[in-house]
Amino acid sequence: MNKYTERNSLPQNEYWDLITSTLSSYEAREVLGDGKLKTYKAENDYFLVNDIWKVDTVGQIPNFAELYKEYKNAGRKITFSSENPSVSLELKFVFYLKLFNDEWSLSSAFNSSKTNLNRLNEYLNERHTRLPSLLELDIDKEEKQWIWWLTNKGVATTRILKNSVYGDFENKSALASFLRSIYNYLSEQTDTREEWEKDRWDVRVLNEKYGIEYNRSMSHYYVDIKKIQNEEFRKHFKKYIKNRLLGARNFSWSATRECLRFNQLFLNFINEIEPDWNGLKDLAREHFEKYLEYLNHYAKINLKRRDANPTFYKIRNIGYVKTFLEDCQRYESSIAPKKPVTKLIYPGDIPNMPVKATDDIDHVPDFVLEQLFEHINCLHPDVQPVVWVMYKTGLRISDVLGLTHECLWRLNGKSSVKTDIEKTYVINHKIPIDEELASLLAVLIDKSKKLSNDDNNPDNFIFVRYTSSRKGQPYNQGWIQAKMNELAHKKKIVDEAGNIFHFKNHAFRHTFGVKMINGGADILTVQELMAHASPEMTMRYAKLVDDTKRKEFEKVVKSGVFSFDLDGKVHQVTENEEIPEDIIDALWRDEKLNASDNPYGTCRARVNGNCPLAAEPPCLTANNGKPCFDLAVGMTSFDVKKYELHIESTAKMIEAAKEYGREDMIEANEKNLERYQEIYNTIKSGSVIFGNLERMQRKLERMRKKGVKNG
Repeated sequence: MNKYTERNSLPQNEYWDLITSTLSSYEAREVLGDGKLKTYKAENDYFLVNDIWKVDTVGQIPNFAELYKEYKNAGRKITFSSENPSVSLELKFVFYLKLFNDEWSLSSAFNSSKTNLNRLNEYLNERHTRLPSLLELDIDKEEKQWIWWLTNKGVATTRILKNSVYGDFENKSALASFLRSIYNYLSEQTDTREEWEKDRWDVRVLNEKYGIEYNRSMSHYYVDIKKIQNEEFRKHFKKYIKNRLLGARNFSWSATRECLRFNQLFLNFINEIEPDWNGLKDLAREHFEKYLEYLNHYAKINLKRRDANPTFYKIRNIGYVKTFLEDCQRYESSIAPKKPVTKLIYPGDIPNMPVKATDDIDHVPDFVLEQLFEHINCLHPDVQPVVWVMYKTGLRISDVLGLTHECLWRLNGKSSVKTDIEKTYVINHKIPIDEELASLLAVLIDKSKKLSNDDNNPDNFIFVRYTSSRKGQPYNQGWIQAKMNELAHKKKIVDEAGNIFHFKNHAFRHTFGVKMINGGADILTVQELMAHASPEMTMRYAKLVDDTKRKEFEKVVKSGVFSFDLDGKVHQVTENEEIPEDIIDALWRDEKLNASDNPYGTCRARVNGNCPLAAEPPCLTANNGKPCFDLAVGMTSFDVKKYELHIESTAKMIEAAKEYGREDMIEANEKNLERYQEIYNTIKSGSVIFGNLERMQRKLERMRKKGVKNG
């Protein structure tokens, strides 16, 4: 019998041995000079026998030595003053694990958590002096009593959370949530069953035991299968998810969470309308029709986020339910419906997802990027390098935050980022980077190596938390995005419509793809660099760039439209009036499909891929001494430079002809110089000349009469 048992005669509940043995010792972690971690078990019952824990004593344990050196808070002790020894022991157990599992720092344990504990002790001493265990409480009812008790004590039980993006919203205070958080944690830590047997799975446990992968830069560690109300449904769903996670075909943790989220809604609905069912054998079409009605109502009422998409929600929901029912039949589950799923769910039940416009890609426009980089030094210093890496590599945020000390790759004087791409399972993927980013990564790697050891960064991440509940884990994705949006509101970073721009991490990946295509990279190269599983996404970037070029084309055309008249002179076609849309479409189509650059402008007649006069293109005299009807000048900035060269070289030829008395050459070149000068004066201000635009208008009019549609 230990000292605690001798002093307190209390009934020993089923968790007694676990709690007392845990509190009777601790695992000490000591970082050695070379960064290696030394661990050993310290037989010390300090946390078991003492009802007052002192920070000066706890700070001497190697695990907390560094935190204790920096400790400057007022809180010096934690007092477990519950008059119920059993409950007091459980509270010690929770505080002990929170400390030794790095879920609480010394500061939070000995200050805010200590203050909350004092209130909880007071509450328990008033209401539960003979409670065998906190786990005996009906936590839903008890939490209401706890909040009511706090309110009567004049303690605030809600708090206003300020969010620069979504505005202020009300939530329970940390103190109001404290009882339930203690209860939930105690329940988890005293449940010693195999993880698969539990109703709430922790992916960190599954990762350690079975290698189930999860996104380290997110905090979605749990799936709570107890949310499925029917026990029989729950039992079979657990088996289904387990088999999919352990199966040969990869089923990610995020897919597990989605699968539970959608099927839980369906299974609970069926349980509501058929409370006596222990399976889905009698599931009929009318059940699913009722569910569709419920699903539509649910999506309309409950999806409140500003970026919510009810149609997409319904598509995903029906898709996951359909897959679950089909798999139940395929695996011959005892709860599987008798009717084929094709008789239960019809193709028409799944709504059509509206097709996005080709330019509807969540990229960060140049207009916004200029503002972001203008204020980049005002962004949180830990976030700045993350933004640069996203922007310059096109990596997904999860892959950026997963970069390690070995990510910088140099070969033949060229630098690349090397990493594994989780989503598409590409190993040792390499992305060329400029020396500016390579230097930044080298500094980050050096800094991380100096701060890291086997305790605070065992996986050698670059963007890592060295302390607190995320110790040894990468930054959280949501935190990165939140910091960028805080900056957007603080510095008024707006889109072209003047609205505050909402940053999304993934938008930087799309921005990279668009810039690569815009810079002339081919589709397959961009697909390879971005590790796209298929070219479809890459093609969307190409379409977006094409649309951007079209908009620029229209802008140029509308800034000034000139043409060559029947005498070959330049004259303005329209003045202060809109160019007809069909004319613009026709011009763009020819420009995109047929145009060929030449020394005089852009030839737009190459429908068959060649021009009979291409060897020496007399584009300005090809039409009986007049310009070719299919010549366009000023489509690109290069045309201005071309005619500057034409003028300069022709002027020199005239001088040379005069020197040798060649009157025929002087006359020919002076005529050319006049043409070049007139064209140059027209296009240098940004205007465009089209060969006989009236001819195209007459052609389109003839096509309309024949019933030919535009395009």
